[in-house]
Amino acid sequence: MNRRRFLAGVVCVLLLASVPLPVAAHLNHVTAGAQQSPDGTLVVESVFTSSGRYLTVQRDDGGEPGAVIGVTRVRTQTYLVDVRVGIDDEAWDEWETQPVHLVLRVDDGDGEFDPEDDTPAQSFGSAATERLTVGDGPRAVVTAGETLTPDRRGTITVRRAVSDESGHLVVRERATDRTLGTTPIDAGTHESVTLTVNATARTDARVLLATDASGESPLRVGEDAIGTNVTVAAPSDTGTATATPELVTTPNETATARATASETTSADQSGFGAVVTITLALAAAVALAARR
Repeated sequence: MNRRRFLAGVVCVLLLASVPLPVAAHLNHVTAGAQQSPDGTLVVESVFTSSGRYLTVQRDDGGEPGAVIGVTRVRTQTYLVDVRVGIDDEAWDEWETQPVHLVLRVDDGDGEFDPEDDTPAQSFGSAATERLTVGDGPRAVVTAGETLTPDRRGTITVRRAVSDESGHLVVRERATDRTLGTTPIDAGTHESVTLTVNATARTDARVLLATDASGESPLRVGEDAIGTNVTVAAPSDTGTATATPELVTTPNETATARATASETTSADQSGFGAVVTITLALAAAVALAARR
């Protein structure tokens, strides 16, 4: 019986290890990079929460989240990308470039946001937060998946890049600052930007907006380069090369109304399906061990 229970435990561990990111590693998480906004609306790269109901923007108070200056509702058990959340008019009207914190918060059950009662959601024992620098100006932001996997040709796809001036989208290795790949972009909003990277192994990287092809002169907000952190996976060496997605370009953004708590966010629910599948498999393994 002990041996059977041990085997069931091994099965559980293997099943959990097979859960794809971001579900396996982040039951509550939020990611966003340094950016510039024309109207106080921030673009949050990704959100996943198993318990949170609200996403707040909070001032920086000595490196920790301070006063709440913006809030929007988010859906649970859904992997969200490019979520919009607005900074309050009163705060934005006097805005100077500064860091802010994005915080996932749990509803206390009354369906109304209260910063005193709706506490931060937890992620591995600490609050699910993200700190980023925000500046006032024409929209400039980069969003991408957490892990970018090159195809056999070394091509990766960056979800979105927005800039009001022509330049380059550059991928640089974080440890060495080596340029892994670059592509020119015009002013405007670009979706599904493809570029070839020179990476032979898995590595942490930064995707930047820059005025030069090497990324040595990135666009900055304050002291931070406008961009996002990613992991570039080891290149694929089997199968058929995937087709290069078409680069979609739209004109420059104009100032829009600030986000409100009722704003709709874009979503992809692929992660939740994985959670359901793994949960059912784990339940079956435990039941089998108990019967034997």
